[in-house]
Amino acid sequence: MDRRKFINQLGIGATTVFLPSTLLSFTPSTLLTESSENLSFGIVADVHKDLMPDADKRLEIFINKATERKVDFIIQLGDFCMADNKNKDFLEIWNTFQSPKYHVLGNHDMDRNSKQDMLEFWQMPKTYYSYDFKGIHFIVLDANFLYQDGEFIDYNKANFYVDSSIKTYIDNEQIEWFKADLETTNLPTIVFSHQSLWHYQWGVKNRLALQKILEANKQKIICCMNGHNHLDYHFHQNGIDYIEINSMSYQWVSGKYKSTERFPKSFYDQYGNLPHIAGYKDPLYAFATINKKGTIHIEGVKSKWMTPSPYDMGMPKGIEGMVYSAEMSDYSFEFDIKD
Repeated sequence: MDRRKFINQLGIGATTVFLPSTLLSFTPSTLLTESSENLSFGIVADVHKDLMPDADKRLEIFINKATERKVDFIIQLGDFCMADNKNKDFLEIWNTFQSPKYHVLGNHDMDRNSKQDMLEFWQMPKTYYSYDFKGIHFIVLDANFLYQDGEFIDYNKANFYVDSSIKTYIDNEQIEWFKADLETTNLPTIVFSHQSLWHYQWGVKNRLALQKILEANKQKIICCMNGHNHLDYHFHQNGIDYIEINSMSYQWVSGKYKSTERFPKSFYDQYGNLPHIAGYKDPLYAFATINKKGTIHIEGVKSKWMTPSPYDMGMPKGIEGMVYSAEMSDYSFEFDIKD
C-alpha cells in the first residue's frame, strides 16, 4: 500500500536513541489491532478568548460535542487564551472534558505572558513533547522563537512584534529532539504545531530542516496539522500531507473590510480590536477518526460568515493561492498500520 495515498477531500472548500526528558508519554500505547476500537480525537485552533466576546460559548459547544462523541482526547493548536485570572472560567470549560487534553503554544498566547506563565496556567508540562495513544504517535512542536545574532530567543510578553524575518523559528535543540523522537518510534505519527511546517510566507522560517526530517521518515507520517493562519487548506509536498485547521472563531481583516456591525454595539467598547474580527456564525472545529485498517478521516464543521462578510464588502477571494472561508473541510488518508 502507498501510505501517502490521499484519498479525497470531501468538504467544499527502530534504532535505540537517547531522548531528552521532553518526551512525555501521557497514556499507555495500545496497538490498533483487530480487537481494538478506533482512535478518535477533537481538534480546535485559534479560539482567541481574549479577542472574541463569545469564546466561552464557542468552546462549550465543542466540548459538549466531543463529550457526546466520546472521543479519546482533545487538542487545541494554540492562540487559545492568555494566563489571566479573567480567563479561568474559560479554561474551566476546557477542563470539564473528562478524557486527556493536550495543548500547543501559539504566538499570541505570549502577548502578555512568558512561556512558563502559560505552562503553569494551562497545566502543560512542556512546550514540546510527544505521546502515544492506541498505537499512534503524536508530536507537539513549539515554533515560538526569535532567531537573532545566532541566538534562539523564546517568545515572551510580545517581544515577537518585530520584523518577520527573525521570528517563527524552532530552535536547534528541539529539532534534534524531533529527529531522535521520530526515528525512534515505530508507530504511525501525526505532528501538531501552531505555525505551518510548509507555508513559505506564514510558516516556520527554518521549516526546511523539519521537512527534511519528515521526508526521511515519511513512511511513518500520517499528516501534519497546524493552526495560526485561520485557513481551511490541504497541501501535499514530497510525500507529506499538511492540514491547515481553521480558526474556531474568525478571520482578521483590515482597512475597508473592518466593520462595527457584526456584533452587538456594546461589545465594540469592550474589545478594541473587534472591528478587525470577521467572525464565523458557528464555532469551527474538527474530529479525526483513525481505524484499525489504516485510514484517518477528518470531519470538519461548516458555518457561514457573520454579516457583513468580508466578501460582502468587496474583499478578493484569492489570498496567496488560498481562500478565507467559514468552513473546515473533510479529509481522508490511508497509511500503514504495523501488525
